[in-house]
Amino acid sequence: MFNFPSFRTLTVLLAGSSLSLAACTHTGDPAPSPSGGNTGGSGSQAAYTVAGVVLDTKGQPVAGALVRAENDVTHSQAEVHTDATGHYTMPKLEFGGWKIYAWKETTYKGQAYTLRMGMPNAADYDAFSTTAQGTVRNFRWQLSGRIPDRPISSMSPGAGYFGGAFRFGTLDSNFNSLPAGTEVTVTLTPVAGATLFDGSAPQVIQKSFTVVNASPAQYNYWLTDIPQCEYRITAQSNFNGITKALTLSADLAAPYQTALPGNYFKSSGSGSYESGLGEPQIPVIYLR
Repeated sequence: MFNFPSFRTLTVLLAGSSLSLAACTHTGDPAPSPSGGNTGGSGSQAAYTVAGVVLDTKGQPVAGALVRAENDVTHSQAEVHTDATGHYTMPKLEFGGWKIYAWKETTYKGQAYTLRMGMPNAADYDAFSTTAQGTVRNFRWQLSGRIPDRPISSMSPGAGYFGGAFRFGTLDSNFNSLPAGTEVTVTLTPVAGATLFDGSAPQVIQKSFTVVNASPAQYNYWLTDIPQCEYRITAQSNFNGITKALTLSADLAAPYQTALPGNYFKSSGSGSYESGLGEPQIPVIYLR
């Protein structure tokens, strides 16, 4: 089952009264078109309801996905699960200010993950009011990309993406840094037999950053929005036209190596409205 942090009581205020809603699955509801726009409604959809479909990365239905509607104005929310065809229908939501989210559960290397689903358009993440014709909100699983309603944070640089983030440090055990202006290129090579969350084949990823040692000096650099996979990490530097291989360590006290194998993103063990992957298995990877 989904293991979320504690949220406000699942209560929807309807026509001056309140209706308590337990999480439930709707299997006989009208089926909105999964390929249509995310505004407007289905002709057979009940007034002031929200309905839609949750699809995986290949466009196939996701059964059992959790869909939550939350209203910050009335401090109410409702939850349902998708049926066998990936469709859901929320109960009647007559007051404005709703936002809607969806998650699916999966496992990777024996760990359980609760993954937030994406939406077709950035505007679909905004608060909305339901209509007398009904409202459609569709979802699709994304392995990477921006989460429009989650800001990129300087306090948590890996935030705001469906993919994960690795953090690299440029200080060695003697607190010496790579020279300012050094361009570092990191290569993430999937280990043999590794797949992405959805079972598809991963690709080699290369990302770069430039070392800044001006005041204030910067010794930590994040590479963000990386799809979940088990990677072998290598790196090289270019300074004053000279390119050389860097060595890496997951601990300043440990020996440096030419490559670090077996790096992937841990499960946080719970979901939230905003969560992507975010948390690296190794907090800092040191380079020299």
